[in-house]
Amino acid sequence: MVYDFRSREREFGLVVFALTLDRKRMTERIVIGRYDDVRLRLGSYGADVYYDELRPLGSLLFSFEGDKDFSWNRNGMALRESYSKAFPFESGRWEMAAPVSDFLSGKYESGEPSTMFAAIRTWEDYLNCFNTRDSADALTGKLSMLYRPFFIYADCKPWREAATDALSSALRDGDSSVELWYPVAKRPFETVVAASSFLPLIAYYLNRIGEWRLVFQECKVCGKDFLARSRHFELCSGKCRKAQAVVAKREHDERARGDRLEQLDKASYYYWDNRLRKLKKAANQDAVASFKAALGDFRKEAVRRKREVRSGEMPESDFTGWLVRQQDEADRLMEELSSKLS
Repeated sequence: MVYDFRSREREFGLVVFALTLDRKRMTERIVIGRYDDVRLRLGSYGADVYYDELRPLGSLLFSFEGDKDFSWNRNGMALRESYSKAFPFESGRWEMAAPVSDFLSGKYESGEPSTMFAAIRTWEDYLNCFNTRDSADALTGKLSMLYRPFFIYADCKPWREAATDALSSALRDGDSSVELWYPVAKRPFETVVAASSFLPLIAYYLNRIGEWRLVFQECKVCGKDFLARSRHFELCSGKCRKAQAVVAKREHDERARGDRLEQLDKASYYYWDNRLRKLKKAANQDAVASFKAALGDFRKEAVRRKREVRSGEMPESDFTGWLVRQQDEADRLMEELSSKLS
């Protein structure tokens, strides 16, 4: 069901925001719709609603709307001003409200539940307050209550930065209440329902997290915030766990590859060094010096080739083949120097 932000007629039923938290599965379910329709949907009956999604626990807190440029307030003031009796015709009010309708439609299409609900409630309150006493002031009061958490989220992360102080100082007696629907029949979970303000709903959410001793973590792979059962959980999802496993395997392979290269290199060095020790026993200093010079050249070339293998410029097979040939070269050089002395 899609909300019509061009509608000029009030519809029957109050639009509410319903939140259900599942500690066992670590999920949140949010349903936005008319009061009676939300009850039916949560009870597994067919009913049209504007939003119904099951998401990882904490998603609402992490993706909540923030209003750094006060765009919500500016559009709310435009709706207030459209109530002015200066317009001789009803059409003047709707012309003034049209840009706000476009703004709310864009917010609604974001798909983020806090943004969607704020957009719907803004237009609903605009329609409902027009025929009330002191309509402009009434609308301002309702929208101020609705938008207040947007300013908190624009300045900080309430779940991390003095959440209790930020929320308690923002809550007012008029917007500190919500409905609590206990599990009944086909509705297995406790559900908190808000109609005018997000603040008590957020406070409820944070209190549950505290009671359940869950912790806020930052994923080591993607950097996103998420809720975990303890500090031992450092990855937010199966996707990130898979990515971490791929990285770990690559690092393990690189270490193993490096160890293998070192082992091959050392084996070749010891092969040369063994020939040098034998030559020292049977040859003069000139022959030993010649073999040492060749060994030095071998070591320099081995270091260079090993570096190229690590950087991917040379296949490992080329390096190992070269090492085998150098062992043959050590034998050839030793026989040549020994023959000159005989």
